[in-house]
Amino acid sequence: MGHFGSGLMNRQPNETALVLSGGGAYGAFAVGVMKVLFAGRSPSTGYGPLEANIFTGTSVGAFNAAAIVGSQGTSLLDNAMRLESIWLDRIAERAGQCGNGVFRFIGDPLDYFDPNCVRTPARAVNNFLNDGYTISSYILGRTANFLASRLPVRERLLGLFDLGSFVDSRPFHDLLPEVINEPDIFGSAQRLSIIATNWLTGTAAHFCNADFQQGLGIQAIMASTAIPGVFQPVRIGRDIYVDGGVVENTPLQPAINLGATELHIIYLDPKPQYVPLLGSPNTADTLMRVYHLMLATKLKEDIETARWINSGLEALTSMRNAETLSAIQLRDVIRIAGKILEPEAMYKPVTIHRYFPDSDAGDQLGSLDFTEDAIARMIAEGERAALLHNCEASNCLIAAADRQVSYA
Repeated sequence: MGHFGSGLMNRQPNETALVLSGGGAYGAFAVGVMKVLFAGRSPSTGYGPLEANIFTGTSVGAFNAAAIVGSQGTSLLDNAMRLESIWLDRIAERAGQCGNGVFRFIGDPLDYFDPNCVRTPARAVNNFLNDGYTISSYILGRTANFLASRLPVRERLLGLFDLGSFVDSRPFHDLLPEVINEPDIFGSAQRLSIIATNWLTGTAAHFCNADFQQGLGIQAIMASTAIPGVFQPVRIGRDIYVDGGVVENTPLQPAINLGATELHIIYLDPKPQYVPLLGSPNTADTLMRVYHLMLATKLKEDIETARWINSGLEALTSMRNAETLSAIQLRDVIRIAGKILEPEAMYKPVTIHRYFPDSDAGDQLGSLDFTEDAIARMIAEGERAALLHNCEASNCLIAAADRQVSYA
């Protein structure tokens, strides 16, 4: 991650950011948090409505951020309520309906025989024909590659299976233009940055308001949500992009680059201790737990980087006021000195509030659970987390200028 804190040193209005991380179906948690923050019901905002002007998001966070920024002419609370309706009515898999609004498995027999799915015969026939073509092409292509390859047989066998080839993300692709208004985002005064990963270079790509025209913004959201190995990569121009969470799951830096000094991070994956261990762990369970631990570690590193930069800036203020520095303050000055000497580096203290799911959100694959009950449970958990927010328990970072404000 790049250095923290580029931007103006003095405080300006409209410097509050909402940072939305990736996490699949856990994105519903962010909806609950935003409802409480925008309604002014959280101790983290002193029980005043949060007026955020900067939104950054990765993966499902990119979708949530774009949906909020793209709802013009209403309050942020109204926008959050609209987003809740999208999650419950358009995304969630509900009783009596066919599938969810994000993905379907290619070749799933329920799509052909479930009464809820075959109410529209044309859709069932279309799915059957498309699935047949996809599966046939997959078998022929993989078989040809297996026979033509000169790699050892063991490696060729591993190349025969690709889960992503059997996951169809067309439901989400069809949903986006209906709920995301590119012209509204393009002309919005609220600043938006969504993150995808360039699959070739392995670097983060940032898409902003100006990119939301002629379908590019929709493609950017699709790219940011394209989980490698699950959803197909997205081509934009000459480049291939995948889920932004690969390199920047919690986009703090883009928010700070846009001028944010107060950040509210909605981190979707539950803390590892709240995800139950299976009695007999399998490969998928193990890999997902490793993934969650890696994300948690990266976020902790980012917060700690901001924390020691804050400490260094406070110590520099003491030096400027000719105060005697303690050994700890002297350490903080030395630690930040190298950063300050970087070309064009301008640092400022930041306040960071963090919101986590603190209850059991399900098993390791809960991020792919788009059932109505799971979505409603995560929204309620988000509301609870914001209503009962405790800075000490959440390890928030409060800048010196904000410490006069009492946060529970």
